[in-house]
Amino acid sequence: MTAVTHDPVAVEIHRRALDAITNEMAITLTRTSGSPVIYDVQDFATSLLDTKGEQLSLSATILFHAGSSLMGTRAIIDTVGEDEVRPGDGWIVNDPFTGGAMHQADVAIITPLFYRNEHVAWAFSNVHVLDTGGTGISGFAPTARSILEEGLRFPPTKIIRDGVIDSEWERYIAANVRIPTLVLNDLRSMIASNNVSQVKLADTIDRFGLHTFREYCEINKQLSDAALRSRIEKLPDGVYETTDWVEYDGHGQGRLLEVGCRLEVADSELNFTFTGAPQIDAFVNGTPGLVHGSIMATIMTTLCYGDVPFNAGIWRPISVDQSELGTIVNALPPAPTTGAHTQVGTRITKTVKDVLNQAFSLSEHAELRGRVGGQAWDAAGLAPLAGTGHGGAPTVIFFMDAVGGAGGGAQTQFDGLDLYGMTIGPGLGLPSVEINESKEPALYLWRKLNANSGGPGLHRGGQSMEFAWALHGSDRVAGPITLGCAEMPPRGAGGGMPAATGTWGSYHNTNVASRMVEGHNVLDDSLTGDQPVRPSNIGAIEFGRGDVLRMRCGGGGGLGDPLLREPDAVVRDLRDGYVTPEHAELIYGVVLDADGCLDEPATVARRRAIRRGRIGSEPEQEQRHPESIGISVVYDRDGDHLTWHCAHCSARLGDAADNWREHARSVEQPLAERFAELGMFVRERVDPPRVMISEFYCPSCAGLLAADVYPEGFSGYRSPVLKAATAA
Repeated sequence: MTAVTHDPVAVEIHRRALDAITNEMAITLTRTSGSPVIYDVQDFATSLLDTKGEQLSLSATILFHAGSSLMGTRAIIDTVGEDEVRPGDGWIVNDPFTGGAMHQADVAIITPLFYRNEHVAWAFSNVHVLDTGGTGISGFAPTARSILEEGLRFPPTKIIRDGVIDSEWERYIAANVRIPTLVLNDLRSMIASNNVSQVKLADTIDRFGLHTFREYCEINKQLSDAALRSRIEKLPDGVYETTDWVEYDGHGQGRLLEVGCRLEVADSELNFTFTGAPQIDAFVNGTPGLVHGSIMATIMTTLCYGDVPFNAGIWRPISVDQSELGTIVNALPPAPTTGAHTQVGTRITKTVKDVLNQAFSLSEHAELRGRVGGQAWDAAGLAPLAGTGHGGAPTVIFFMDAVGGAGGGAQTQFDGLDLYGMTIGPGLGLPSVEINESKEPALYLWRKLNANSGGPGLHRGGQSMEFAWALHGSDRVAGPITLGCAEMPPRGAGGGMPAATGTWGSYHNTNVASRMVEGHNVLDDSLTGDQPVRPSNIGAIEFGRGDVLRMRCGGGGGLGDPLLREPDAVVRDLRDGYVTPEHAELIYGVVLDADGCLDEPATVARRRAIRRGRIGSEPEQEQRHPESIGISVVYDRDGDHLTWHCAHCSARLGDAADNWREHARSVEQPLAERFAELGMFVRERVDPPRVMISEFYCPSCAGLLAADVYPEGFSGYRSPVLKAATAA
């Protein structure tokens, strides 16, 4: 917009009024739901969309519903048409293939909103319901080979008339889920949420007038579009690529399924292209709503900071090519999808973060260079277990500690957040122990931070949590367990190291009951019992009274060379129990004296020895802190062409058309061996290929430039292809 032709204050008041409506919808969900997943953990989203299906506002603790709200509402528009929309109507949608859903347990209720009998908008409410039937308890079916096994699936289906659920649909849903009372109550909660939006939207239009309401909606879209484009224009035009891998071992064979992401930055636009391994008969497969939502969640948390409001304008500078049909990033039915958001979706989030990191690090603008960061664990460990609860009533145990207990990536201004959660769900809370124990037949034994879990770096990645609970008050619960990111860790950035991963295990025939009778706490070093070896994803496991589930989350990736971290910061981490002395000395080069204080001469000597070991000789130049924290490789113009340089000492690393890694010193070894040296956890693969790590060092100053993680035999990551370099 070249000239202001509107009252900016009035437009902003209007925008905030729409935000207030979706926020009040969210409050309604939390106050009317009987599920701790909603009122405690807050796994939901609400949105307003106009009659074209373009988003006006979003209140989401789970950001990837930016995709499902868009595609679910448009599916209804395409299916129903404007002539069939009546006040009091409502549709249920949870089908990933025809309704844009993340997975089947993410159920949406979508209703039309009216002003003086004229259809003016759509209301979208979405929650994770505790069950959708089928083999997938709470929507997770790790061993399903078809979506037909996974539970109820609703394409856009009208189930609400005159503001209430049709009684026939009520009976049908109740007959097909394990805990019908809670599921139906959550559907009613979403209806209540949408009813609130009807009242509040009518009040808003009364204030502004219908013509002005529509005009201001369009202006706000234009403003968000322009604001995002202004930031994209500060990124260097070029092509940025990366690869990641989805882990799946639920059918008895450990697979690594490739996901490729290509970002082209062209003027004020971001053009994403995704490629993926062929779809498989397992629950990891992604669909368009998932892919778009995962992309948008990452863009919202990296580029839309500060004053860029979310609405349809945010989508306008972005294009997405999911490549060919029949892949894990663009699956066809009947591929199963119940775990897609925690498997393919989280890898999409990581690849988008990776390519944006590359572009941020090469920007001429300090503000955008400051957006570089390590990856979060961005995975989930989930154990939805069905059985009998308190008083013998049917129940589903669905504790989400291993979503909120993950570490966040290190940032340019500070260490990563401990217990960060997930990029797609920044509003998710850590479940309340008291609420979970009062609702379900389980007793928490411990929650604790995992030492050495954050990726080492100048700024350390966030620490993760481990927790354990014992079945207490029930004789049997059973169901699936699924965990992503156990073998391929979250990556660091700018020379930061990857973080520890997660895992889970079960204990049977334990000593929990005897310890409790004797009045003792049950801690990890006092727990005994049978511990069978389990894969990360399992379709069925049974817990009896006193059996224990133990689950560990992963940490966040580090940022910058660990040898540049202030020794005093490492000493603080040692005193807080965040790192062990061996870890501090091996990766940070920090040595303590006999009194547990920093030994400065020994630390200087140890760091010098580590640098010599990196390149096999005395460094020719001193390693300096880079001008921008977390930036290890920069480009510069050398005569008529661009060249890569080390950000620590300015040593040349080849022409910009080259892969700078080919001009660096590198050390490759199995990741499990490297992490064992550092006292960090990663689940070692049983099936080939092994996961490898290559650490790349500047041959002049021995600064750590990158730590790449990949399956053995992978051809390697490439440097960005900058338009300025090809033009020259």
